[in-house]
Amino acid sequence: MEHTKDLPGAMDDFVSTVMADDFLSQVYHREHRVFPGAAEKIRALFGWDDLNEILETHHLRSPQLRLSRDGKQLPEAAYMEARIARRGRRRVRIDPVRLRAALHAGHTIALRYVDEMHPGLSRLSEAFERRLLSDFEFNLYASWTPTGGFNAHWDDHDVFAIQLQGRKRWRIFGRNEFSMHPRDSAMGTPPAEAVDDLVLSPGDVLFLPRGYWHDPVTEEGPSLHITGSIPCTTGLDLVRWLLDQLREDEALCAELLRVGDPEGPQEVLRKVRERLNRAFAEEDLLKRFFAARDGARFGRFRLGLPDVGPASPVESGPLGAPGR
Repeated sequence: MEHTKDLPGAMDDFVSTVMADDFLSQVYHREHRVFPGAAEKIRALFGWDDLNEILETHHLRSPQLRLSRDGKQLPEAAYMEARIARRGRRRVRIDPVRLRAALHAGHTIALRYVDEMHPGLSRLSEAFERRLLSDFEFNLYASWTPTGGFNAHWDDHDVFAIQLQGRKRWRIFGRNEFSMHPRDSAMGTPPAEAVDDLVLSPGDVLFLPRGYWHDPVTEEGPSLHITGSIPCTTGLDLVRWLLDQLREDEALCAELLRVGDPEGPQEVLRKVRERLNRAFAEEDLLKRFFAARDGARFGRFRLGLPDVGPASPVESGPLGAPGR
């Protein structure tokens, strides 16, 4: 992995650039925006050699690694090989001949959680997490032909698309009119007219909010880009957290009897409603909710082996703590 000497500083500068001015107040969650050349100084962070190393040395299976073309996923058997290795152990790995053939035929590589396999991308994810107070993860997409991998679709999370190599055309449509639940991301039909039609060149960055239909296609390959996914905090998250806080509350623990006094269940329902109304009316509800989410995030850490002494707060601190 060849990195520039001041790549950590370049990563912080890059995150500061895309977060500058009115981004958080006017753009984040609301509208798409292009940042021409914003990632130019961090393009050395990840390249084809890094992708080759990951594919050659990691045990990758679907759904973490997928090959798709025109919205259809290629079966694993078309690019994987299974062998009985020494001591009778069955091993499944990429078949390089069939993989190259599939890519030549127009399939796109989609690799999830690539930041968990690459130290540089892990640090870049951490830089975003500190600024957004949110989880952040990178997926990778590589394609060689002007064939779309996934067709027009929408995501249930916000996205930063960072073009590293080649050129990619993005047609962006309006926001979907359906549920934002992940299982519904294939529902609906994109609007007939695109609200934007743009091409990302190496170093360009696109921010795309949750729910916007988009259709990315390689304009000039081979194309390599990473997308940073930002999960959205929803009202459902708040309700789940609140119910967890009230799991031992007397009103919510009362039994709903289906036999006997017909007014009994209605009385329980009344008490539950009153208790929830009081809980939702608490002035510090959102403050406590967001504090709990920040404290519960999985986070990242530095082991610092061979030292096995107690970890310092910097090495294993919560979201927002500085990294080393």
